Amino acid sequence: MTTRRVKGIGELPRDIPPARDLWPAIAEAIQADLAMRVVPDGRRRVGWWPAVGLAASVALVAVGVFIGQGIAPKPDGRLAGNPAPVTDAGMVKASLRQAEYEKQREQLWTDVQNKLNTMAPAEREKVGASLNTLRRSIQEIETALGRDPANALLQELLVSSCQEEMRALTVVRDSGRQEL
Repeated sequence: MTTRRVKGIGELPRDIPPARDLWPAIAEAIQADLAMRVVPDGRRRVGWWPAVGLAASVALVAVGVFIGQGIAPKPDGRLAGNPAPVTDAGMVKASLRQAEYEKQREQLWTDVQNKLNTMAPAEREKVGASLNTLRRSIQEIETALGRDPANALLQELLVSSCQEEMRALTVVRDSGRQEL
């Protein structure tokens, strides 16, 4: 058989059968993957993706804190985009919202602790470590805000981190439940 050089795609043959049938190996890999994801009682495992997402959000918060340390507030101490001073009524409403948030947060932590007690030890350790990392990040942001209370970026990071904590706690609390 002589080898000739192809000068264009149109010279290639259109129908070349594969050397072997690949479908049996693909089907076997799919079945093995599905079998790994289902625990004996028929529920699907959550996997490690929530932990990865949680770790990524903690990393973003940490980067934001470092960036926020270089941003200075206005000379009068007010935040950009918030020219009006906070009134006493506004502070009362904020403290009521804060109290409600704290109550909901503590209830979620209680529910999550109960859920963690039902998890396998390895899974409990991973989820607990991720949640503790998120909690530590929030504490570090609060500490930084104590040094620079007018820092708008730190305030925004605190709000988004608290929201992320609530989402993560809700996901852990609700993991394994089936929606009807």
